[in-house]
Amino acid sequence: MTTIAWLGLLIIVAISAFFLGSLFTKKQFKHEEIEQQAKQAEQNLEQYRQDVADHLASTKKLVGKMQDNYSQLLQHVEDTNQLLIEEKSKKPSEPFFSKETTEQLQASLRARPEKRRSDESTYTNPPVDYAEGESGLFSDNRSKSEQLKTP
Repeated sequence: MTTIAWLGLLIIVAISAFFLGSLFTKKQFKHEEIEQQAKQAEQNLEQYRQDVADHLASTKKLVGKMQDNYSQLLQHVEDTNQLLIEEKSKKPSEPFFSKETTEQLQASLRARPEKRRSDESTYTNPPVDYAEGESGLFSDNRSKSEQLKTP
């Protein structure tokens, strides 16, 4: 073989080696890039799990505090209710008026003259504003033209 043939074969092998090398290099870069993305995704997932765990822990603390506050409130209401019941049983109910005022009212009621119910004349006479017969809306004092219009 001649030198030109060897040289041509060498150029063809060099070009094919170049393309094969670049192809493998691109695949390697893609593979490394995919590995890097996978590691990043795993880190993100782990961070998300940690955030969820922290959130659940803080929620648990808040629910515990809420339960404590509720039990304290319930205990306070029970104590207040018990205190009110004890106070009510200790003290008798106080009258609306003081003792002196009650005595004065009773004395004034005794000194007041009683109404006499024997006077029947007040009940037999009609009231002062009583009108005998038909009057107002119930009277039939319409004119004859109005009576004719009504069927």
